[in-house]
Amino acid sequence: MKTNLFLLFTSMLLTLTLNACNNTHNQKEEQRLLRFTMDWGGYERLYLVHLPPKSKMQEPLPLLFHLHGGGGTARGTAGLTFGRFDELADEEGFIVVYPQGIEKNWNDGRKLEEVKAWKEDIDDVGFIVAIVEELKQKYSIDTKRIFTTGMSNGGFMSSRLVCDRADIFRGAAILTASLSVDYLPKCKPSQPTAVLVMNGTEDKLVPYDGGQIKVFRKTRGEIISTDELVKFWKTQNECAVQKPTIQLPDIKSDGTTVSMTEYTNCKDRGALVLYKINGGGHTWAGGKQYLSERWIGKTSRDIVACDVIWAFFQSLN
Repeated sequence: MKTNLFLLFTSMLLTLTLNACNNTHNQKEEQRLLRFTMDWGGYERLYLVHLPPKSKMQEPLPLLFHLHGGGGTARGTAGLTFGRFDELADEEGFIVVYPQGIEKNWNDGRKLEEVKAWKEDIDDVGFIVAIVEELKQKYSIDTKRIFTTGMSNGGFMSSRLVCDRADIFRGAAILTASLSVDYLPKCKPSQPTAVLVMNGTEDKLVPYDGGQIKVFRKTRGEIISTDELVKFWKTQNECAVQKPTIQLPDIKSDGTTVSMTEYTNCKDRGALVLYKINGGGHTWAGGKQYLSERWIGKTSRDIVACDVIWAFFQSLN
């Protein structure tokens, strides 16, 4: 009973914190998030869309999906990053999409009975592809520049999207996540794709070195290590060269540093880069410290993940 009460308390705390992030997000920006629903797989599914100014919509636009973590929401995800992707969309001209998972979770390929999306094998890949098709009917979309990102459950789901539909997703930025041992044998991308990995070495939930995910003392499936994930995508993308690791400037005294390793000479469409957040936790670099360091570890302030991610996607041919 004590364990159940503890899990309930921490779940409530996480929900309240994410709601607080959402409530403090710029109100004018929230009003610009368009709300759409569709019937998919027997459920009414929700997604939110941020459009850039009309002056930026004169030509086909890239799409960026930002997937929430487990227990998160479509609207709260924008608050986690201080709305930075929306700002970049306004400056650079792209569309940001915030979909909502069933009961706040994505079916990322793990197998656990207590999560409905996993237990019922919800077709979240199909749902997100359906969003792409629906948006193509509403707006002019650059179909060669469709990307996905997310942290934790959203990062695992982004991994699954490029595993299953590399024909649609040009690239993925995977934060505080990897691939589950359950799903690894099923990850057979149809073609090379661009992958950015950004994980913290002191992640208290999703271990950098692999093993069991532990969310407030409860296991959530076994995963491969970050090094194994990078090796997997290096092989899939046929990247021939590992460039020397670069230590980025330690501009903030926050207990973290960032190193970057790029893999080049990849097969056409392939790209791969690792951002290792030394001392970083289960957090979005440059984003909100949504829970105390005791629970999730440190948030790096040396980089802003949104800026790094979009720069990576922009660099792709």
